[in-house]
Amino acid sequence: MDSIFLSKKEILKSIKTAENKCQFLFECGEFFYSKNVIKSEYFFNEALQLSKGKNNTMEGKALLKLGFIEKNKGNLSTSLRYFNKAKDIFKKTNDSVRFASIHFDIGYVYRYKDQKEKELEFYNRGLELSKGREEELMGKGYLHLGNYYTRLKKLDSSIYYYNKALEVFKKNNKDDRIYNVYNNVSNTYYKQGKYKKVIDIRSLVLEYAKKENNKLLITVNYHNIAAAHSKLGTYNLALKYLDSAIIVAKENNFKLRLSKSYSSLAKLNYVLKDYKNSYIYLEKHKIYSDSIFQSQLSNTIEEAELQNKLKLEKKNLQIINQKQAFDKKIYLIIISALLLLGIPMIVLLYRNSINRNKIIEGNLEKEKIKKEVLLQKFKRSEIEVKNLVADNSMRLEFLKQLLAQLKEQRKTYNSVEVKNYIKDLSFKIQQQITTESKLTLLKKKIDSVNDGFDNMLLTVYSELTKTEREVCALLRLNLSVKEIASIRNSSSDAIKVTRYRIRKKMNIPKNQNLEVFIQNLGV
Repeated sequence: MDSIFLSKKEILKSIKTAENKCQFLFECGEFFYSKNVIKSEYFFNEALQLSKGKNNTMEGKALLKLGFIEKNKGNLSTSLRYFNKAKDIFKKTNDSVRFASIHFDIGYVYRYKDQKEKELEFYNRGLELSKGREEELMGKGYLHLGNYYTRLKKLDSSIYYYNKALEVFKKNNKDDRIYNVYNNVSNTYYKQGKYKKVIDIRSLVLEYAKKENNKLLITVNYHNIAAAHSKLGTYNLALKYLDSAIIVAKENNFKLRLSKSYSSLAKLNYVLKDYKNSYIYLEKHKIYSDSIFQSQLSNTIEEAELQNKLKLEKKNLQIINQKQAFDKKIYLIIISALLLLGIPMIVLLYRNSINRNKIIEGNLEKEKIKKEVLLQKFKRSEIEVKNLVADNSMRLEFLKQLLAQLKEQRKTYNSVEVKNYIKDLSFKIQQQITTESKLTLLKKKIDSVNDGFDNMLLTVYSELTKTEREVCALLRLNLSVKEIASIRNSSSDAIKVTRYRIRKKMNIPKNQNLEVFIQNLGV
């Protein structure tokens, strides 16, 4: 057996995927289940550790098998804990067959805890869940109910459910289940005092158990055959079967079975008046019984601690959920308040934005109109200047002709006085011609350099008046104050004041030349 155990562990090392490892470990556990419970438990535990926390069917199956092992050891609370965990997993994974079946297993544990109401509750719930599913499940439920009513000494009900179980198992050719029913039917016969029938049926089941190497079933039947012989008064045979039951139970660490068998040995030796052995066996019974009790107590305390821990975690979770719900409400209230306040604010801002845009558009429109008016004025001024220049040109031509005539006329007069008068008049006309020529030349220069300059001044220095812009245009031609005053028919002081205003409005530093600044302006 050890060599098989080691070989299976070696095979395990060669398996790569976790899923396949789990399956192999579980199969190994089942292989050793009826042969060596310790090795079986090892493999089931390994399968559980590998699948733990994944809430899959394999985890549930491993928990179920470990629950059976703990039950056979007498660790009923631990067994229940395993079964309940497996039940929850079967429910989550929608494994309806195993979910129904495990209710019978939980009820069976409550039988040994002597909680009859709980036991019956789980049997009935299991039957209810089994309807419409595998027929074998119904047979399992009938078998448990037959056993339940046997212990209550309701023997007619017991036989009724056993017969229903036999009908199902025979129909489905389930030999192991058939012998299980026989095993339980014998309990009913025992209650009825039909001890020879008990021995016959138990012997038949024992033969089947040995064939299947079912250690638990073997030790149970040795024990019960011994009980029947004890009732019939065949004490030596009873002692023989009890010894066999104890040997098998010791090999497999079946504490519950050892406790029961030592108790029966103590009673049997007392009947045989072997008080010494009776006392020894009674003490052994107490040792195993106390061990089971301590184990149950320890597991019950552990279970209670776990339940308290779960309750505390549940309470903490509820507090966290309540806090989160409260925070969520606060956030919703704040958001709602912000929305309620924000919507009017958004509407107001939108309206203000529209109004501002309208004002800006209005201002732009006004500026556009002003610009158009100024451009029109500028065009009119330009026309006027052109007309003036045209007049000047005509007048200049007239003055030139007049000067030529006067020069000719001077030659014909002998009078000195007349000649001096004509000479003086000619000089004045010559001065006028010079001035008019300068104006004509100036106009040409203004036309050449002033293209777009006035528009630029309107855009960049909108505070400048028309007069100031015209003076800027003349300064751009590098004309002196006197020349500008002459052109504008104004005084030099007036031109100086205009220069000062231009410098101030254009924000020109005192140390910078005004003419140079204006000449450097881009058009």
